[in-house]
Amino acid sequence: MKRITALSHPLIDVLHPCDFNFLRERGLTAGSYGLLSRSEQDGLIHACGLKAPTLGLGGCASNALICARQLNVPCTLLGLAGDDTYGQHLYRQMRRLDIQTPLSLVRDGRTGTCLALITPDGERTMRTCHGVATLFGPEHTLETAVAASEWIILEGYFLTASEQNAAAIDKAISIAKSYGTKVALSIGAEFVVHAKRDLLRQEILPLIDLIFANAAEAMSLTEAQSPQGAVDSLSKLLPSVIVTNGKNGAFGSMNTHQWHTPAFPVEGSVLNTTGAGDIFAGAFLAGLMKGLSPEASGRGAARLAAMIITKHEAQLGSEATAAWEAATKSAE
Repeated sequence: MKRITALSHPLIDVLHPCDFNFLRERGLTAGSYGLLSRSEQDGLIHACGLKAPTLGLGGCASNALICARQLNVPCTLLGLAGDDTYGQHLYRQMRRLDIQTPLSLVRDGRTGTCLALITPDGERTMRTCHGVATLFGPEHTLETAVAASEWIILEGYFLTASEQNAAAIDKAISIAKSYGTKVALSIGAEFVVHAKRDLLRQEILPLIDLIFANAAEAMSLTEAQSPQGAVDSLSKLLPSVIVTNGKNGAFGSMNTHQWHTPAFPVEGSVLNTTGAGDIFAGAFLAGLMKGLSPEASGRGAARLAAMIITKHEAQLGSEATAAWEAATKSAE
């Protein structure tokens, strides 16, 4: 089996449960996302009083990759982290998961961190400092890794974070075309669409094979009035489309064949809704890698997405494989 390789902003999530008053007192909108400087993020972490914070692995494509690896698909992570405590923790976890990390930690660099303020409804309010992740450029886009992969997955954040990141996406797509590697793009956030709508529609989407977007992102990108309308519009630009829509499931199209995947019931309390789309993407690609139909791949992905929102972190445990296998078999 070939690999999945991700170009990602590998992040350490710093998790902090809080109430809505904490957000209001600091002028933060619940569920929002924003970028902070190092000093700004450190100040907010200090306000939380986090002496021994709960840490998790983060990053849109990184989360998808970890899910695929848990389903026994070989994986490679291309992303920059600093040679600091967080970066060393990140690489230890990648080794534990048997995910290849061919790039060296950046000496004297700061690893990207995402402070995730989790309110009682499970929503995350995220404030990120990308650190050295924005330095990732074409020189870090390893031809050997892309060539050895059946799929590469790219983050929409790369289009907005830095010129180096954007150039790396261009090179990755070019290498993929040379070797017949398929390209997936995970939009990641609606602000990416607002900033780069024309670039996405005119230059990026016509060159790739699959897009993952949630309903808000897809509707903003296409200016459609419904998730299904967004799928119809996007299907005219590229071969395969996945639009996730929370409790309403996911809509998919692959080579003009369309389907709908119902959501699974959530077993437990909702603790974190943010990682569901990442998990869906990783599980869906894993299904395709194993030769499953789009419908079966979507069914397995929906099962794991329903499981992940009952956890604070965006990674599943050992129970994931059995649940995924049962769901995919029920769809065949």
